[in-house]
Amino acid sequence: MTDSTDGGRAAADALTAAAFDALPAQVAVLDADGTIMRTNRAWSEFGAENGFQGDAEMVGENYLTACDAADDPGASNAAAGIRSVLVGESDSFAFEYPCHSPDERRWFTMRAIPLSVAGEMRALVMHTDITDRKEVELRVAAHNDRLETVASVLSHDLRNPLSVILARAELLARDDADPAAVADQAETIASSARRIDDIVDDALLIARETRAIDTEPVALQRVATDAWSHVETGDARLVVADSATVAADRSLLSQLFENCFRNAVEHGPADVTVTVSLVDGGFAIADDGPGIPVEDRERVFEPGYTTNAGGGGTGMGLAIVRTIAEAHDWAVALTESEAGGARVVVTGVAVE
Repeated sequence: MTDSTDGGRAAADALTAAAFDALPAQVAVLDADGTIMRTNRAWSEFGAENGFQGDAEMVGENYLTACDAADDPGASNAAAGIRSVLVGESDSFAFEYPCHSPDERRWFTMRAIPLSVAGEMRALVMHTDITDRKEVELRVAAHNDRLETVASVLSHDLRNPLSVILARAELLARDDADPAAVADQAETIASSARRIDDIVDDALLIARETRAIDTEPVALQRVATDAWSHVETGDARLVVADSATVAADRSLLSQLFENCFRNAVEHGPADVTVTVSLVDGGFAIADDGPGIPVEDRERVFEPGYTTNAGGGGTGMGLAIVRTIAEAHDWAVALTESEAGGARVVVTGVAVE
C-alpha cells in the first residue's frame, strides 16, 4: 500500500515538474528572502540565449538582490513589488517593461503572486513575452497619432489659404474695384484654392503607414516666395537672402514655410521681417520679433503647446513643421536670430 502511494506521489511530482518546465513563461519560485528555489526550462533557456553570466537556472541566487543591483528603475520597481507580495502587503504584483536585444524589440510582463507551502511564504515570479501585443498597441497608437496630425493639418493649415481667399473676396465685393484689380484678386483666390487642394493631398500623405515621400529639386527662393503669398502677412516683410536648390517635396516644403511665416507674423510686430537663408546642411527661417524663451524652445514643437494662447495660438504650427521635417528625414531646431527673434533651423537637407 505504501509503495503504491509513494509511486502515485512520485508520478504526480513528475507530472508537476513536467508541467512546470513546459510553461512558456519564464517562471521562478522564491523563498521568503527572495532566494530562487527553482526555475523552469524557459527561465534557464532565456538566460543562456541572452548571455547570462553564470548558471542560467540561478537557483540559490537572491533575485531581489540582483534586482536591487541593476542600474534600471524597472528592476527596482520589480524588487519592491515582489517584496510587497512576500510580506503579504499585496495579493499580486505586475508591471510591463521593455527588454530589447541587439536584434529585436521585446516587451514582457512580470507578475508575482504569493504561495504558501507548508506554512512557509513563497512567491511565484513569471515573465511573459507580450511583444506581439505591444507591437499591435504601438501600431495603433502611431496610427492614431497620424490621424490626429492629419486633423491638425486640415484644421490649422487650411486657415492660411482660406484667410487669403476671404480677404480677396471682400476686395472683389467693393464697387470701386477696377478690372485689373479684379483679375489680380481672382488669380490670388484661384492660387489659394489650389493650395487648399495641395494641403489635403499632404494630409493624406502624412496619414499613410509609411512616411516615404518623393522628392525633387526645388528652388528654395521660389517656394519661400510662393508660401509667403499664401499667408496673410499684412505689413510684414520677407527677405530670401540666398538662392539654392534643395531635394524636397515641393508642397510639403511650402507648408513648412507657411507655418513658420504664420508663426512669425502671429507672434511678432506688425512690421516683422522674416529672413530665409542657407546654413550648413540646410536652411533657416529667422525673424526680428520677440523670440521664444530658451525653456520653451523644445516644447513649442509639441502639438498643442503655444506661448500665445491668449492671442489665439493653437500650438500646431511648429508641431506640423517638425512632422514635415521628419517626413524628409530632416532635423529641426529652434534658436535665437541675430535680431533676438526666433530662428527655425532645418538641417540634413540635400542642398545644391
